[in-house]
Amino acid sequence: MNNQSSPAQLLFPTVPANYCPEGKWSDIFNSFIQLYLNNGTVNIPGLGQVTPAQIATINQNIQNLQNLYDALAVNTRTGTINSPAVGPRTQTVSFTTPMPNTNYTINITYVNDGTGTAAPAAFWSLVTGSNTTTGFSFNTNISAGEKISAIYWTVQSIIST
Repeated sequence: MNNQSSPAQLLFPTVPANYCPEGKWSDIFNSFIQLYLNNGTVNIPGLGQVTPAQIATINQNIQNLQNLYDALAVNTRTGTINSPAVGPRTQTVSFTTPMPNTNYTINITYVNDGTGTAAPAAFWSLVTGSNTTTGFSFNTNISAGEKISAIYWTVQSIIST
């Protein structure tokens, strides 16, 4: 069919005026499907120009994106350090399930109990070389006035493409 400028179409044989089967509804409906719907075609302009290799590439790209999404969704760890000590300290985090590699982001959130001062000094720094597949260590220097009641941490894989 040379109609590449036309819109997509569903094409089916014309049902003749004398088509009037008798019997149960299920038999009539199945007869209609077999005689007419099963003999229909779908016309999508330009589809004939897509090669099987291109379709395979598209499918592979979709699978690659799904794998990246799955890896990001699965490779996240979270936890809490309750009642962290004041002063300069090294906090150590251990994962219950190892990360697939050491290429991950670390997010740290300090939780103030609501009675202390704002926590401008509640900084943290990663201990050099401490991020492994099973955990990491970071330094804190919490002052007593900050009243930090907990530290929330999250790690998530960074996918390299």
